[in-house]
Amino acid sequence: MKKVFLTISFLLICGIVVFTANPVFSNDKVHGSNDQLFFTDSIINMHGMKIQRIGDDSMIIYLHKKDFKHIGKHWNCFSKGKYNGHWAGFGIGLNGYVNSDFNMDFPVSEKYLELNTARSLSVYLNPIEFNVNLAKNHLGFTSGLGFELNNYFFTGNDVLTGDSTKLTTYKIVDRNGNPVDLQRNKLFVAWITVPLLFEYQTNAGTRLNSFHLGVGVIGKARIGSYTKQVFDDREKEETYYLLTQGGRPVGSFDVEKCYTRTHNPYHLTPFNVDATVRIGWSILNLYATYSILPMFTENHGPQVYPWTVGISLIGW
Repeated sequence: MKKVFLTISFLLICGIVVFTANPVFSNDKVHGSNDQLFFTDSIINMHGMKIQRIGDDSMIIYLHKKDFKHIGKHWNCFSKGKYNGHWAGFGIGLNGYVNSDFNMDFPVSEKYLELNTARSLSVYLNPIEFNVNLAKNHLGFTSGLGFELNNYFFTGNDVLTGDSTKLTTYKIVDRNGNPVDLQRNKLFVAWITVPLLFEYQTNAGTRLNSFHLGVGVIGKARIGSYTKQVFDDREKEETYYLLTQGGRPVGSFDVEKCYTRTHNPYHLTPFNVDATVRIGWSILNLYATYSILPMFTENHGPQVYPWTVGISLIGW
């Protein structure tokens, strides 16, 4: 490719000099190191290309495709030439959780788990990827490193507390005992991830014309979690009260801003393992995950299993 750049640059410079000087063309041959340069009336013929003079200040360069067909191969940013998995990149999707019966119908005692699924977004960024070819650049093993952010938006006004020996929730009411409407009530969880994936792809030469299917597991380690409640905009400090699910008051708190954020592990499992399927064509990649282990530690919270579905927006 360097040879091509040098050749084209040299010809352009020579062409500018030749046409600027307004030379007299003839049929004489000028021998170069590797190619022969032929001058005819207003045309310069060289191996692989032709330069034609148009008027006094213009020219056209013709490239013979068969002599430069390798240029596209080197310039194609989607060209691979070897097994390259589909882990690295950026993606976005929806997340939620199901109970042991694989549904989202929760008993009255666990109604606080109900989600606004349309707002519960998952985002991942996978900056590092490692690939090992296993069979003719069609089947391979992929690993790497990534980060995953999960947002679980609750439909109710219950707040979580992880200070006790078991996950506990309280309802928020105002001084008159009326439930407080929340603009936002969510649980945020951040993970560092390491995948173990086997992937099959039909065309190892390019990403633009290749079908791929990957299956495997993703190991996860929790690196942060918090809850956030956003109240109506207000200009003065407000005092709110916490009630148990049975209606018994247990405390109060003051809100100086329009939101509160509380960092706490909330009895979330520190490690988890997701089974995953990733499928796509060209640069489009769809993915789905399902946690093999519960979301909360055993005997400290409800037995629910997180899931995500989404699309990769950028891959490399």
